[in-house]
Amino acid sequence: MIHPRSAANEAVLLVSQAAAPEKMLAPLFPELARVDTVAAALDRLRGGGAAGETVVLLDAPTVTAVEALARLDPAPAVVVLLPEGQRHDSAGFIAAGAQDARSAGDGNDDGDALRSAVSAARRRQMRENRLRTTLAEAQRGRAEAASLLDAAGAAVAAALDPMMALTSAALESPLLPRQQDRLLAVQAAGAALRATMAALRPMGPGAEAEESLTLAALAADVDAATAKAMSIESGADEEFTGDAAGLRGLLTLLAAEGGASLSLSLRSAGEAAELTLRHRGAARLRPLVLAAVQPLVRRLGGDLPTGGPDGAAGEWLTVRIPVRAVLRPAALSVLLVEDNPIGRLVAAGFLKALGHTVTTAEDGAQGLAAATDRRFDLIVMDVQMPVMDGHEAARAIRALPGEAGRVPIVALTAGTDAEDDARCRAAGMDDCLHKPLTMDRLRTVLERLFPGRVQAGG
Repeated sequence: MIHPRSAANEAVLLVSQAAAPEKMLAPLFPELARVDTVAAALDRLRGGGAAGETVVLLDAPTVTAVEALARLDPAPAVVVLLPEGQRHDSAGFIAAGAQDARSAGDGNDDGDALRSAVSAARRRQMRENRLRTTLAEAQRGRAEAASLLDAAGAAVAAALDPMMALTSAALESPLLPRQQDRLLAVQAAGAALRATMAALRPMGPGAEAEESLTLAALAADVDAATAKAMSIESGADEEFTGDAAGLRGLLTLLAAEGGASLSLSLRSAGEAAELTLRHRGAARLRPLVLAAVQPLVRRLGGDLPTGGPDGAAGEWLTVRIPVRAVLRPAALSVLLVEDNPIGRLVAAGFLKALGHTVTTAEDGAQGLAAATDRRFDLIVMDVQMPVMDGHEAARAIRALPGEAGRVPIVALTAGTDAEDDARCRAAGMDDCLHKPLTMDRLRTVLERLFPGRVQAGG
């Protein structure tokens, strides 16, 4: 028989189709309520607003019922009342989310044990609920931070891409040595900024980690960020695909040691390739260097030998990273028709950075003449131009005989609405690029028109 004891007025919900358990437990728990089914318990807990402070006593339990109760947010504490002789099932119920699993007979002579178990279950569940809330807030904070970084990255790219394209275009012009040095410094600073933004970009599930690059570009990025020159033993200009942010981070860590030397090499066989990083520094710092780089090497799927000649104290430390060689597709021959000189330089710079050859024209009439005289793979056509606008030029090109009249034409337009796009397509254009032009927009349209012929870098 249960002997009544004083108890705090804390909510206890009994789920049982029988009345006997309620009569037995009511003296122990003044706030006891009973429902017949788990579905009724879920409805009551969702509508009551105090689920996180409630203990559910589950009579004749099932794992499915426990899991359903544990999925509530906040979740109640669940104490399972096992039929006699089923103690062996307790582990399964606790794994499903119950805080405790007890024999229904526990406490028949003294209610202290059951009352203590209920109080302990409530305290544990409330701690778990607070932890859930904290983790959810942290996750929201990470998501907000990731969103801010994405927005910052997009803003930086929008400003940086035209600047880099104009700088590259300027470096192709005759320059005094001093002018060339200054533009090269601007180019290096832009590369360092791009590398920094890539390294800061969150690496959550589904994040795009891979990028196409060369050892020369990778070394230049790290050199600009750390002022640490490194040698390239082989494969300086061979393009490969890998986790660029991770590789830059690894090289930056290896370059952090004062006086250390670094060398890079790339070995490829078809599409498979292996990047080798060799670091030589002070023997006494070797354990610190290993501890620092091991997480990044694991992330990159690399190999970090510790024995053999490369593992000798004070000698070269070798890191091998698997990457994929890029089999460069054939470049596109592009006719760019744009009357604005700055816009023409930027668009041409983007196309060249993607590995394509560019011929320029300054109005629709010049564009039509060029398209008539020679064959292009693609025409990028500004819409608003003097002499002959883009719509008129596109219609005239479509009227040309043979292949010349079928060349893909992409509109370059300041319009943003569907009507503007429809007018471009009605004039015979295949796609639209909206200003301000960005590398990402250009790459997306080119990939749509020429799958597999667009470079990933640039």
